[in-house]
Amino acid sequence: MSPDYRERYREHIRKKYCSPEDGNPCLMVQIPPNEKYTKVVVASGKEKECEILNRPWRHTQSLSEQMPVTTIDALFDTENDGPQTVVLFGMAGVGKTVMARKIMQDWATGRQSPERFDSIFYLSCRQMNFIVVEANLAELILNNHSEPRLGEAINKLLMNPGKCLFIIDGFEELNCSIKQQENNLSINPFEKKPVELLLSSLFCKTLLPESCLIITTRPNALESLEDCLQSPRYARHLGFSEEGKKEYFCKFFGEEKLAAQALSYIKKNEALLAISFVPNVCWIICMALKQQLDRAEEDLMLLSDTLTGVYALYLSHLSKSLCTGSEQLNLIGLCSLAADRIWEKKTLLKEQDIQKQLAFHGTLFRKDPDCEGIYSFFHPSIQEFLAALFYVSEDVSRDTETTKKSIKYFLDACNEVRGDLTLTIQFVFGLLNKEIMKYLKEQFEWSISPKIKTDLIEWFQLDTQIQFIRPDYGQLERFHSLYEIKEEEFVKHALNHLTELTLQDLTFTQMDQVVLCYCINNCMNLETLSLYRCLFLLEEREAEVLQRLPSYPHQQLQKTEKHSAINLLCQTLKDPDGKIKKVELDGCQFTDKFWEDLSVVLSTNMVLAELDLQWTNLKDSGVRFLREGLIHPNCKLNKLGLWGCNLTHACSDDLFTVLSHSQTLMELKLGCNSSLGIQGVQQLCEGLKHQDCKLQSLWLDECDLNSAGCQHFIPVLSTSQILRKLILDSNKLGDVGVKVLCEGLKHPQCQLENLSLATCELSSACCGDLSSVLSISETLTELELEYNKLEDTGLRLLCEGLKQPKCKLEKLGLAGCGITAASCEDLACVLAVKWTLKHLDIEYNKLGDSGVKLLCEGLKHPHCRMETLNLFTCDLTATCTKDLASFLCCNQTLAELFLGGNTLGDLGVKQLCEGLKHSQCKIKKLCLCNSGITAAGCVELSSVFSTSQVMEDIDLWQNTLEDSGLRLLCEGLKHPDCKLEVLSMWGCKFTAASCGDLQCVLSTNQSLKKLQLENNKLGDLGVMLLCEGLKHPNCRLKLIGLDIEELSEDTMQELRYLKRMKPELIIDT
Repeated sequence: MSPDYRERYREHIRKKYCSPEDGNPCLMVQIPPNEKYTKVVVASGKEKECEILNRPWRHTQSLSEQMPVTTIDALFDTENDGPQTVVLFGMAGVGKTVMARKIMQDWATGRQSPERFDSIFYLSCRQMNFIVVEANLAELILNNHSEPRLGEAINKLLMNPGKCLFIIDGFEELNCSIKQQENNLSINPFEKKPVELLLSSLFCKTLLPESCLIITTRPNALESLEDCLQSPRYARHLGFSEEGKKEYFCKFFGEEKLAAQALSYIKKNEALLAISFVPNVCWIICMALKQQLDRAEEDLMLLSDTLTGVYALYLSHLSKSLCTGSEQLNLIGLCSLAADRIWEKKTLLKEQDIQKQLAFHGTLFRKDPDCEGIYSFFHPSIQEFLAALFYVSEDVSRDTETTKKSIKYFLDACNEVRGDLTLTIQFVFGLLNKEIMKYLKEQFEWSISPKIKTDLIEWFQLDTQIQFIRPDYGQLERFHSLYEIKEEEFVKHALNHLTELTLQDLTFTQMDQVVLCYCINNCMNLETLSLYRCLFLLEEREAEVLQRLPSYPHQQLQKTEKHSAINLLCQTLKDPDGKIKKVELDGCQFTDKFWEDLSVVLSTNMVLAELDLQWTNLKDSGVRFLREGLIHPNCKLNKLGLWGCNLTHACSDDLFTVLSHSQTLMELKLGCNSSLGIQGVQQLCEGLKHQDCKLQSLWLDECDLNSAGCQHFIPVLSTSQILRKLILDSNKLGDVGVKVLCEGLKHPQCQLENLSLATCELSSACCGDLSSVLSISETLTELELEYNKLEDTGLRLLCEGLKQPKCKLEKLGLAGCGITAASCEDLACVLAVKWTLKHLDIEYNKLGDSGVKLLCEGLKHPHCRMETLNLFTCDLTATCTKDLASFLCCNQTLAELFLGGNTLGDLGVKQLCEGLKHSQCKIKKLCLCNSGITAAGCVELSSVFSTSQVMEDIDLWQNTLEDSGLRLLCEGLKHPDCKLEVLSMWGCKFTAASCGDLQCVLSTNQSLKKLQLENNKLGDLGVMLLCEGLKHPNCRLKLIGLDIEELSEDTMQELRYLKRMKPELIIDT
């Protein structure tokens, strides 16, 4: 192509993109066009936690860790000269479009990429929504420009594209659906196609395959976008860099002193600091602060403490500064318009919509540069603020179809579109702050209904119980809303229902902590706080900054003192009026400074009784810090969990100190600390022997112990009058080690009640020693020997001890020990004479039908008091079920029977049911999972449901019952005499065809409390039918298990509606 065509196109771009942007209020700050937003931050990666202004505080840390990006080359892989696709995403108003247009400007003026790209084309998705006819690529680019020479230039460029770049701006705004398509794609830029096919062709690289793409979008559209692209690169637009923000403040305020004062203020205010990275919102903040600083109205500073207060000040400023004569701010109309557009999920406004408000063009609204006569609120947060104002006002006449909705209707909608209206909810709460209510009354003569507070409390208490997916920031977001209102009486009332608080897999910033601690301080009945696998950002903050936060305790701290990322929570836990008894921080990662802070909590909190730190990075250094708190007289901790905390023998001296000084610690879990080893255990045992040690239960599973380490337990077992439970699972103790342990266990002073030696590489060689212990110990009641190769020889030896009169064993675990029918006669003899033995676990042993037949003889003996029998996966068939049924007819104590994993089949179930239906049978829980049952076996099971007066819990999962089987079961479940409470049927091949029968069960059965239906193909229709049954007033179900991954949004909304109707119902997903 001749240079004049290229230059003609460049000239067009220079004129279009180098003129002042229409409708951008940020340009009131006189910044040269080529400097606008150059100091922004773009980070690699694809996290999509932020949208609009919903969770702005969540990426503050990411912002601080990235370098500013000012060139287009930084978005692409500079080592790859081939075609690339870059997805540039970020929240609304962060500057994606400005950056895209600046790329066009810089290319046209030769500042950037003159060699990398021969041509760059800009396509606005918003504008493409107005194209309803088929078009070709050249027509999309022309953008309604009728200049013939420009059209000719673009045609020439597309015929000889060279190295070209397409910028597709605002993907989330597309009305058409863009999906991965293989057919009907275009390869010719001059072929007319529907807009969606042209874009698909660009995305799939069939159209101009050598071109590069930059696609801008908000995070909520990433999932649908990524299915259309081939190996895209992702970049997050994070907004202003710190340097860029400082420069912006200086240029906005003009005076360095005012700029410094405003910057200092927002740095002290976590809520404002977290959102000031968004250029457009930063402008609103500056407007509000400038209003105060210019007038020196110190009494208004309280209002700007919250986001709601800032927007109230901003609205007041517009009303006073821009409304003169006939140009009055029609606030009622604006709020109604904003609410309408929220309901319609629209952000665009036509000129006639705001005809009377055009004076606020550039402050409330902005004109679309690509679409004639189209406007939008200059930032979505303004629309959400005005909509919130509409719903809390007493003065609004709700006269349009969409705004007839009450606040209750609006709150219900917030549940259905969780996340989309988070900021609106936050504004609703914030507007009910007394100071803001007073301010709005003075400025606009608007009254806010105090009755709404009651509606908000009811909604909040219900909403905080709804959980469908994890990680779920919903509850934390609701806490942010409570923080926004900042009225303790209201917050205490709203949180009065919470006794337990669990937050999982979340990333906490300092702002999140401020909010969380504020709510904990006002949650008067909270007893358990669980934070699982959470990350805490902003690792260290100066004490003087923390003290400025409203929820931070007023204590004198030195300015140089540093605190951990979770220091605020520690301060809250030190509250002498707190009621939290249990804290779980499983899987959270901290620094040593946190353990120091936590130690202070332990030394001051006299209520905390349980602390679980499993899978944290506590390490030896952390134990050293905790020691001081644990031995403090004020510490009342009973249980301490340190499982999997990377402890070594180096911490054993500190643990010794704790054991020998703590007067309350009774349970210590040290499992899965493989480096603790023999040396560590030796010192621990010294602590256990100490006369002041109060420990009753000790877990040392997976601690890399061997036979040599067992000798250290002998003096503990022979002297301690306190130790009752010792868990040594998954250590290579071997037969020699157990022989050593038995020396201590046989001592007359030994008081141990529970010993677990599962997976300790034992054989029959140690069973004689264990049998000797059983024959003389009058305290040992539980012995776990699972997954050791004891075999029949070993069991026979154990049985000799079990039969002895002094043996008081109640629970014996022999799962996976290589036992066969050969030793079952010996075990049957034990069952016949040992009335103390109540729980026997022999799953995963090849007993076979003959072995069970022998066991049944012992189980039928009048002296047998067995309560739980586990025969899971024991190679059983229908042959043994007559014997099982026979003993069920006469045994008066057996309450739980596990027969799953055996091929009993329909015949076996039929025979078993004869015993289950007997009036003498006391079985309450029955496991028949994966037992080869089909619909044919359901007739007898249904009969059990309708006749048994004791059966409460049955597991039928992984049986091919199908719809016909479920219909039969439903007949029994509908019987008025059915007493079943728990029914597990996941993976049973059910479809929607049988859900009508289940619906009938749910509306009539008065006993069923728990129903598990996961891994069935119920579909939308099936779940909808179940919801009808669950909504019935007669339904007593407390928990239902469902798969929700493939359900439609309509079905999900029905589940949410159901949850609001019955907040006590748990929907297990």
